[in-house]
Amino acid sequence: MYFSTRSRLFRLSVLAFALATLVRPAAAALSLVEAQRIASGDAPQIDAQAATLRAAQQASVGAGELADPKLILGIDNIPTDGADKYNLTRDFMTMRKIGLMQEFMRDEKRKLRSDRAGAEVQKETAILALNKLNLRRDVALAWIERYFAERQLDLVKELAREGELQVTASHATFAGGKGQATDPFAARLAVAQLADRTTEAERNIARANANLARWIGQAARQPLKSPPAFDELSHSHRDLTSNLEAHPHLAMFAPLQAMASSEMALADAAKRPDWSLEVAFAQRGPSYSNMLSIGVRIDLPIFQSRRQDPAIASKLALVEQVRAQAEDARRIHAAEIETMFADWDAAKARLQRYRAELLPLAQERTAVALASYRGGKGDLAPVLEARKGEIETRMNHLTAQADLARAWAQLNFLLSDAKD
Repeated sequence: MYFSTRSRLFRLSVLAFALATLVRPAAAALSLVEAQRIASGDAPQIDAQAATLRAAQQASVGAGELADPKLILGIDNIPTDGADKYNLTRDFMTMRKIGLMQEFMRDEKRKLRSDRAGAEVQKETAILALNKLNLRRDVALAWIERYFAERQLDLVKELAREGELQVTASHATFAGGKGQATDPFAARLAVAQLADRTTEAERNIARANANLARWIGQAARQPLKSPPAFDELSHSHRDLTSNLEAHPHLAMFAPLQAMASSEMALADAAKRPDWSLEVAFAQRGPSYSNMLSIGVRIDLPIFQSRRQDPAIASKLALVEQVRAQAEDARRIHAAEIETMFADWDAAKARLQRYRAELLPLAQERTAVALASYRGGKGDLAPVLEARKGEIETRMNHLTAQADLARAWAQLNFLLSDAKD
């Protein structure tokens, strides 16, 4: 009795555990927007650039300030021979000195240094904004690859199930005296070929999942939600092709040019000398008077043709370099936008053609061939050929959808205020 009750309790525990496992809630589906949010919360490249920006901000605080004053300590005129050798108090010329020295940079130079530091902060800010935008785009592309890899596998499995039914039908038809002995083998060969596509689709899913995990970690194991509308953009063609200099991809060039211009102006300002003031108190022996010294030091840029002028020419060349690089980047960016729009428009047109013409025709061809075969008026070969054509058409339709999604991701995240 004891063992029977114990055995019953054990079976009930196992049953309760199995039921709990069955009713355990499924993992929440992962939307594209959620994937981007997760990636933004843990992105080393964003953290690195944010640290670079903080460094530039801190460096800009003191960029326009005067240099720290210098403390002067020394002993002048120490005897090195005679009766007062190395004595610090008996010779009237020996002095123990303490003082301060302050360098005074011209206001013009201080302002230029401050302007350059401010431009560097703007540059790092622009790079951070671009990195964030590129992160959203890259995560979207990884999410899209995973989504369509799974759709490809679903399609191949669906076609494989249809193929198995065709194998069964070919066996039944041959057993009923209709059809040829080679029909079942041909049908099985078609199913085997789909098995190869299944392997390829599973490999694509594994690779896409690994790429998505790079951005969002363990969340990449979650099932995916339905995608956004890939035929709708958050920005118009005009929005994306006007005011290109304000695009995150080009926004860094304005502060880069400002930095180069400040460097050139600083090189030119070096022709106008800075100066420093020095004040020192000198203590002599008790029998002698103490001394106060005041001095001014002024830079003498008297060899400008060999020093300042070449430096100015060098900085001017850098200004021209940055200006040319900015123009080249603008042209490249404009061409890329037009190329992306061309890809997006072509993918939409291709997708519409598949939906309106190619898919219905392929399905109708398969249906006619299958009806003829089932009615005993045709062979299996035309059916398999029609079905092969339908498979390729459906695969190409899925590829067109993926192409549209990739073009959408490239365009939709060109500007930082893209809607999700």
